[in-house]
Amino acid sequence: MKKGFLLLIKYIPVIQMVGMLVNNTLYCFDVITKTYDLLNYLTGNSLITTILLYVCSYVFKFCNWYRLIVTANLINITIALLYIYIKPPISDFQLLVSYYTVCVLFLFIIIVNKFKCSKKASD
Repeated sequence: MKKGFLLLIKYIPVIQMVGMLVNNTLYCFDVITKTYDLLNYLTGNSLITTILLYVCSYVFKFCNWYRLIVTANLINITIALLYIYIKPPISDFQLLVSYYTVCVLFLFIIIVNKFKCSKKASD
């Protein structure tokens, strides 16, 4: 049971990030409209879930890339929250681009860190 829990905790941030990007992309291009809420509930993020994932990352001593993905999810949640409450004059497509930009930026940081760590280990 503990191994299953650790496996779920380990991959939930990645599943959430991919689910959010796919869900928002489909919604932006009007591929889904009625099932938007269903997909959002299945792969959605929340602030409480993000805090739980941060705590689990320290308790179970997960690596830095894990916390980077959780941070990217937190930034995307914050962008969505700001979009809902402040209502800036941007289109849905521009909002989608901001989600992808955060994802790509953090993916790039993770890859750079991975190469630095592997280079240090080989020296």
